[in-house]
Amino acid sequence: MLTKRSFSTLFSALILINTCALMQQLHAEDEWKITLKNAYIDRNFDQGNIKDTGSWSQGISLFYNSKFHDTPLQILDQPIQIGVDGSVQYAVRLSSDKHVDDTVLPFDPIKKEQADDYLKYGGTLKLKYDQAELRVGELWLNLPMTTVDTSRQLLTSYLGANLKFPVMDKLKVELGRVTKNSPRNQEDFYKFSYTQNGVKHYSDGLDYINLVYDANRDLNVNYYYGHLDNLYDKHYLGIEYQYPIAKNIALHSKLRYFNSQDNNSALNIDSQNIGLLETVKLNNHSVSVGYQQIIGDAYPLPDGFLPELYFINWNVTGFFKKNEKSWHFIYSYDFKDYIPGLISTAKYASGRDIKMANGQKNEESEFNLFTSYNFQTPKLKGLSIQHLFAKYDQDHGNDFMENRFFINYQYKF
Repeated sequence: MLTKRSFSTLFSALILINTCALMQQLHAEDEWKITLKNAYIDRNFDQGNIKDTGSWSQGISLFYNSKFHDTPLQILDQPIQIGVDGSVQYAVRLSSDKHVDDTVLPFDPIKKEQADDYLKYGGTLKLKYDQAELRVGELWLNLPMTTVDTSRQLLTSYLGANLKFPVMDKLKVELGRVTKNSPRNQEDFYKFSYTQNGVKHYSDGLDYINLVYDANRDLNVNYYYGHLDNLYDKHYLGIEYQYPIAKNIALHSKLRYFNSQDNNSALNIDSQNIGLLETVKLNNHSVSVGYQQIIGDAYPLPDGFLPELYFINWNVTGFFKKNEKSWHFIYSYDFKDYIPGLISTAKYASGRDIKMANGQKNEESEFNLFTSYNFQTPKLKGLSIQHLFAKYDQDHGNDFMENRFFINYQYKF
């Protein structure tokens, strides 16, 4: 049921959209993007004493991205340019309250209630000089430790400042400080935190540097260092190489290494993650085999369901437990010759040698089937449908089946 706040927010969003349309006529070079997302997520546990989770929700989001405009300020006869970005994200729950945290909608642990709706918004000031760009405010980062999660309803975002600039044609540098994060299922921005042994530890912010070296069009090297104050440090090294074997056949190799160590005497973190993924593409077919190994402790992730999408093996569940070794196999097919816009991917992952807190060893497995369809007709441009089926099993713990169904619509103007 829609609340008064829901109606007022939707009404405000409509006014904002109309205002955007008028402003767009004045600044035709700027970009506005509106997205609609209908999300149905349902997780059913095999164990009868565990409550099933999930919800059905409708989201509407508006993103503004201005072009850079010259200012009177100049350095060496070259102007400093300025721009502003902004976002408003809103979602309303359509399903009844299951009184359990589904990690999609905000949840009150005291009242045991899911929120009826929630609202996220932010703005960014950006400056540009030559090829260097500075952004201050809301940040959309696709980096280790700070990736944007699109797997539920509203999107993760971050608060801080970052600077990007090229050192040479092939080497690009990004550095920044991120003070807070806004998780996918929360409205506001919060300090980074990490929970160990039931105790939550907080950080004043993340300082990072990211280096990307494109040796050539086939070889890419990426190094990242992140310092999460009072929590832990992370080093990341990624190498990607694409090799054409024959006509319509190509090999894509990914090697990724992570190393995290605590920088706070109150924590105990010593963990490494090494992964290798080999993918062969033949016409519309794609076959992948991957291996990932955790050396030491379970790999640390900040609180707030912030994903680590850079992992070689990232699934609905995280295959990054203590001492875990995992293999995964992926097959994907593009139906473009029969049904343009339809792609389906099957993935099976198996993890073993997991060391549990009680000393036992555990094993886990997960099967995913993901299908997406992007409508091709001009009248339905921007409309897409996605479905994810997941089946998770382990020797010691809770097993479940999960379905995620999304209807997305995106319009730029």
